[in-house]
Amino acid sequence: MTTPDAPIVVPLDGSKNAENAVPFAAYLANLYDDCPVHFIHVVDPDVVRTTDDYERARDAFRSHVDTLVEAHGIKNSLAYVAGDSSPSEAILRYKWEAGARFVVIATHGRGGFQALFVGSVADKVCRATRVPTFVVPGIDTEIEAPHGPVLIALDGSPEAEHALELGRDTAHRMGANIYLLRAYSVPPPVGVEFSYYSPDVLASFQKAAEDYLEAVGVEGEYKILVQASPAIAIEEAANKYDAGLIVMASRGKGLAQRVALGSTTDRVMHSVRRPLLIVPAGRDG
Repeated sequence: MTTPDAPIVVPLDGSKNAENAVPFAAYLANLYDDCPVHFIHVVDPDVVRTTDDYERARDAFRSHVDTLVEAHGIKNSLAYVAGDSSPSEAILRYKWEAGARFVVIATHGRGGFQALFVGSVADKVCRATRVPTFVVPGIDTEIEAPHGPVLIALDGSPEAEHALELGRDTAHRMGANIYLLRAYSVPPPVGVEFSYYSPDVLASFQKAAEDYLEAVGVEGEYKILVQASPAIAIEEAANKYDAGLIVMASRGKGLAQRVALGSTTDRVMHSVRRPLLIVPAGRDG
């Protein structure tokens, strides 16, 4: 169960791109009553070999975090250095030990502090963690606080509806509008070459998706229904409505067939330059 003082965990590798996670973490900390922000850096054991090396790396990281904290108005923080495992393992272990509320991580950080992070670290953390994870694009310009609506992707699964619950809470704290997106696809007919569906059958797929959106939506939420692959539908809707945050479950199932939402999440992570909240199935708290 998440406690009021549960921290936001922010991995940093010393690169400017990875630090795109910092202003977003500061924004979240403010939304959640100035909850603590814990920064973690994983040193390279090939570089930091002795106790003196480790202490110098720890002191340098703490000093750098102090600068970041002051610059972004973070009121409650902690800096932690690890060096006995891979970056993803260290992050996952620390978030568990700290009882993290969220992880905030940027993709494609590199450089600085003999960086160990690449996009794959964010991928591994998102796949393995049971803590909701905000993924911020590690691009050359600083990511601003979300200013548009919250786009919540739904696929008809219980996992997606857990994501809907957290997405709604986050949107309400942000004071943002909520857009519910249901992408559906029609499986190809099988058994007869050149066969096709009748208009009534095609309409039934659309009607089922419409009924689902009506069932889960509440007053004041906008509903978007698209016949397309989930990843394409999410990217196009995010751009069309200028979403400030996209919310997805880490895996789920499609309406008419199983959809590997993990792969959909991967595609969205690497194609959409907007903050993404990934809510894992069976999440902690």
